[in-house]
Amino acid sequence: MKNLKTLNSMTLYELRLLLRSKWLLNFMILLLLMAALFYFYGLKSLDADPSEVKYGLSSISSSIDTGSIDPSFFGLEEMASDEPGDSNNGKAGYDRAIAMLMNLSLWVLPIICLILGTNAIVADKEDGRLALYHTYQMPFFYYLLSKFTALCISMLVALGISYGLFGMVIAFTTDGAQFNFFTTFFLLNIFLIIIFSALSVLVGSISMTRMQGLSYALCVWSFLVIGYEFIIFSIIDWIPYAQKLNSMLVLVLSNPIESLRVWSITKLNADYIFGPEYLLIHKWGQDGSLTNYVILSSVLMIVISLVLANFTIKKRRERIG
Repeated sequence: MKNLKTLNSMTLYELRLLLRSKWLLNFMILLLLMAALFYFYGLKSLDADPSEVKYGLSSISSSIDTGSIDPSFFGLEEMASDEPGDSNNGKAGYDRAIAMLMNLSLWVLPIICLILGTNAIVADKEDGRLALYHTYQMPFFYYLLSKFTALCISMLVALGISYGLFGMVIAFTTDGAQFNFFTTFFLLNIFLIIIFSALSVLVGSISMTRMQGLSYALCVWSFLVIGYEFIIFSIIDWIPYAQKLNSMLVLVLSNPIESLRVWSITKLNADYIFGPEYLLIHKWGQDGSLTNYVILSSVLMIVISLVLANFTIKKRRERIG
């Protein structure tokens, strides 16, 4: 009970520091702009050009003679929506505008969390607060957990204010399908904030100066957002064909950017863009397995990041003495 009270006090102190930060105010304004783009550019594009998801011969008006071969053998049949009573009614919430806004979230939110979390820990190192904390004989994991929790809460507050404002507008002015699209985007941002807040704690524990922390944060962001795809393309050809699909899914789940992208596209009823080789994703989306796998991989990333951060900062502190 005493340890929990101490952790709570530390988290409240870190939260007060973050809420007074001008960086957080600027990020909240940026999130408000992103929410406005989603409403005025993303959802309005769906109203202007709605798309119904059809598959195979059902999307062709003319009659096609397939002879004695059953078209369903090649997957040429209409695929039902994920749920019989789904409010999406087969309408795909994925077009060029939605894709651009999704990529904007996948690019911007990670670097925001990495910079803010890394600077919070590096600032304590440079100002001597971390050395002072070492004299209290408290576990370093309490310090890291308080940083992680405070960063998550502050970013979620900024996200709730910005997206919550437009969420109320969407709830009263649009239909249920569009509100489901907004919910998917909101959950995507929540996942990104929590995962990359944990990664920022790891980057901050490794860094010694603000410039070094910024460099490491940009390296991690560049690798996960840009470089990881090229690695997948390079090694997938070396994997035997029988294990290629499962290996691809494991590689996707190993990167939070890619796993959340696939999950979001599935929730937007647009998993058909993956092609016939990725019908397993459609199956996982129907029975909820994909959501479970994404949550499990996200939790593992968070735990591993915090454990490695604790190990790194403790070992470095022991070397310094």
